[in-house]
Amino acid sequence: MQSLASMLDWIYSNKIVFSLLSIVLMLLSGFIASIICKYFLLSIVRQFILHRNTNSDDQKKDIRITERLSHIAPVITVYFMSLWIQGLPVGLVEAIHTICAVILIINITILINEMLDITKDAYAKKHGAKSGSIKGYIQIGKIIISSIAVILIIATLSNKSPIIIISSLGAIAAVLMLVFQHTLISLVANIQVSSSNVIRLGDWIEMPVVNISGEVTDIALHTITVRNWDNTISQVPTKNFITETYTNWQPMFESGGRRIKRSFFVDQSSIIFFNDDLLNSLKSCDGEIVNNIKNHIETKMALPQFKNITNLGLYRSFILDYLKNREDICKDMYIVVRQLSPTSEGLPIEIYCFSSNVFWNEYEETQSEIFEFMYATATFFKLGIYQKPSGTDIQKSSSIQANSSVDLN
Repeated sequence: MQSLASMLDWIYSNKIVFSLLSIVLMLLSGFIASIICKYFLLSIVRQFILHRNTNSDDQKKDIRITERLSHIAPVITVYFMSLWIQGLPVGLVEAIHTICAVILIINITILINEMLDITKDAYAKKHGAKSGSIKGYIQIGKIIISSIAVILIIATLSNKSPIIIISSLGAIAAVLMLVFQHTLISLVANIQVSSSNVIRLGDWIEMPVVNISGEVTDIALHTITVRNWDNTISQVPTKNFITETYTNWQPMFESGGRRIKRSFFVDQSSIIFFNDDLLNSLKSCDGEIVNNIKNHIETKMALPQFKNITNLGLYRSFILDYLKNREDICKDMYIVVRQLSPTSEGLPIEIYCFSSNVFWNEYEETQSEIFEFMYATATFFKLGIYQKPSGTDIQKSSSIQANSSVDLN
């Protein structure tokens, strides 16, 4: 016992040995606190208080929070151990307190950032992508938290009040604004884009200026990521969605109708008043389509307002009825078959309606069926579809002229 007491007296009297042993004791206590926090305390809290599910996502979140808390616990333990152990040099105690404070600030900052990420994931899981992305706001929060942490660390290391550090930043505010000008612009742009809800995850956007057309996969503070339809990835600065022109096609999907607006040219010389000869030429033809055309013409010709009607007028009314009877055309939206201003290529006839098939394949199929039907039925109304002469047409014309010359000779 005397030897043990004399050894303790010698250790206590030797400041260097006493300080080293004290540091080892504090580090050992911090390690034990980390083990307790990581493997015992948090499992009890997670099981009996948080009642977390056991799926992989929740387990990953628990591990992330557990690691952060397990890093904070030893720092607090070392700090209070330095207060409990008497006889340590004042300079060593101040250095330990400063180091603990800096490490504590860093770990708390990382913990808060982890909680913000978990909040973002939980929001996206609960509300879905269509409710909008809060990733930009989360990044703004991280910047604010990190800035506060930097100020607190500087104040701790310099042993000054954080208010003094903040007040001194006013002198270099212009420099900071110059350095972080893109971040500030992106911050304003992200707030405007997110608050106005003009772009959401999963939206189909098109920006012709930079040749982008695809689905929004990520909305961050500085950039918005788009997966193009050719499976390439494009990142567009958020501020471009304020300064550049773009189209968001998503409201079209949500409305339930996708617009069909296309025209073709009719040979103006083929437009005539509809007469009995044209009707009689149809009577010699058979088929369901021809019967529908004959019934439509006879019905329209019986009306007083349809006297002296042209074959083009009957054709437009027939196509209009055809569109109204299609199940994939929205009846509560505009359905128009109209003429446009004549051109050197003929008289444009435009179809303006909305297809209930909003997805690309079905929409293109509907549009193709409509115009194929129009091209095929135009001949029954003695209307010519205009197209520019091709090499084959010129060759046929030359052959006819050559044959005519041979016959004359």
